[in-house]
Amino acid sequence: MSSVFTRLAIQARHNAGLTQEAAAERIGVALRTIAHYEAGRIPADDIVARMMQVYRAPYLGYAYLSQESEVGRALLPQITNVSGIASGVMQIRVAIKKAVKMYDRLEEICCDNVVSRDEQRDYERCWSELDNLMASVTAMKFSPRKGKSPAGATAGLSERINF
Repeated sequence: MSSVFTRLAIQARHNAGLTQEAAAERIGVALRTIAHYEAGRIPADDIVARMMQVYRAPYLGYAYLSQESEVGRALLPQITNVSGIASGVMQIRVAIKKAVKMYDRLEEICCDNVVSRDEQRDYERCWSELDNLMASVTAMKFSPRKGKSPAGATAGLSERINF
């Protein structure tokens, strides 16, 4: 398991207010198995899905796919950190403005269903801006909220999730 996913899994368990023993019981694995996961062993998809539910941490699934899955790494936009909702909204706004500026050029390039060699660089730049927009939206989806989390831990806006 990558150090990023390992750190996030441990953080999620702590945020849920669970010991390794309680987490193992709720996830349905041995205590030793949780200890192995938190030491870097890669859990199976179904275990990650249960961790997401038990820890009430949907970002774990995204981190798992984007860090541990070849398909996820190839398809998912990389997000580096998830900050509060205010900065998340601003990041989306900036990304939308940039994407809108590039969209006209993308239409010009794609209107004939062919991306010529001369257009390739602009085409890739357009997709880079759209990838940035997707990453901003995804980060916003996982932004911490005010108040109490369902697991009882306080989730303030200052909390950050760093991928």
